Amino acid sequence: MAVVEALVETDRAARYVEQLSRHFGHMPGGMRLLAETPEELVIDLGGATWRIRAEDGGLALRVEADAERLDEVSAHVAERIEQIGRRDGLAVRWQPATD
Repeated sequence: MAVVEALVETDRAARYVEQLSRHFGHMPGGMRLLAETPEELVIDLGGATWRIRAEDGGLALRVEADAERLDEVSAHVAERIEQIGRRDGLAVRWQPATD
């Protein structure tokens, strides 16, 4: 699996995790919530996994997918985060995972 990560700067990370938790509870587009805590969500994107964690200073995002799908999946995740955070000007900048 290929992996990318991003830290999206926001002082409201916990609020975004809560909002996304409610959203993914409805399984939009076949996405399934695999794990949930107040600080972290793990979402099955159908052959890829998206992890969202509230941290001091931002939302930590991690996407794991087959190398040939990673760009497509990470672009979709970035679009969704930037859409829900448009009022706060959230911007996702992916980096290769360091682990």
